[in-house]
Amino acid sequence: MSSSNENILTVFGTRTILNLICKVLFRCLHFILNGLILRRIDLKIIGIANVRLQLLYTTILFLSRESFRRTVPKLNDLRSIHHYINLIWFIIPISLSIISFTLPVTLFIQTDNAEKYSFYYQSCLFYALAAFIELLSEPFYLLATVTLNYHINIYIEMFASTLGFTIQAILVYKNAEYALYYYGFGYIIYSLLITLSYYIFFLTRNKQERQRLFLISSFNDLIIKPTHPYIDTKLSNETKTFFWQGIWMKFLTEGERYIMSLFNLVSYKDQAIYDTINNLGSLLPRLIFSTLEESAYAYFQQTLSRTKIPKDQHIQDDQMLIHARQDEPYYEEQSSSSLSGRF
Repeated sequence: MSSSNENILTVFGTRTILNLICKVLFRCLHFILNGLILRRIDLKIIGIANVRLQLLYTTILFLSRESFRRTVPKLNDLRSIHHYINLIWFIIPISLSIISFTLPVTLFIQTDNAEKYSFYYQSCLFYALAAFIELLSEPFYLLATVTLNYHINIYIEMFASTLGFTIQAILVYKNAEYALYYYGFGYIIYSLLITLSYYIFFLTRNKQERQRLFLISSFNDLIIKPTHPYIDTKLSNETKTFFWQGIWMKFLTEGERYIMSLFNLVSYKDQAIYDTINNLGSLLPRLIFSTLEESAYAYFQQTLSRTKIPKDQHIQDDQMLIHARQDEPYYEEQSSSSLSGRF
């Protein structure tokens, strides 16, 4: 295995272990906090917050950014950082379009009398606003991913999750009558923490570190530039493809939640029970298999090319991802000698 691939494999191995540890710690904290909340508030409110409103939040985030995360280019293949930054900022109009569709649906369509609970409308707005604020940090996330500095993303997300959702749980626990309001407000805190952490981290680095970690040295480099062409056409086409695939993926992975929310087949109380059992039942796959899947996808994304078939990339049983076989000159010499012998 070449040294470059060994280095990449080491990076992703470290990322997998670190990501898994952080997820385990956060899950433990999450269950403790939920255990406290369950004793204080109505299960119907938990059903509204953890299923209906959470679905609004995850739909906005997933459809807005997942296609960009799936098409992060290799550092060596990045033709122009300005083309890539111009492409990244398409996340904002995409997210606004998704919010303009999903928010009215959550507010007014098939609510099953959710609006009778205090601050339901405000909470819907909070969840949508939190998703939008979090998307403002996405350029730094993607640029850190390009340079393979995954630890930045993991540490910041762990910090924001731990502090933000702890504050949310405390507020909900102490103000049970305003539970929906503080559920949404907690997500605002989380999104502000994660976004501000990226910007503060960037500001506290010197110019050389910024260039090494994010490929840019100032906020001016993060501004959209009127380049020609405006974006990398190849990368944008890949992003479009993954966007449409992402829509199907979202419906296939969380289709039962959409059905429960849109058709009111299950009461909010039963939705809360379902969500709790589902989180417990899927604990192992979520923690282990999803982490391995993410790392494996990112690894092959960095070492394989989508424009080549595996045969062209010379994947061997014990030597993966070697782009030039050692025996090619030998076979070329043999073939040329055999041809000359025939003639």
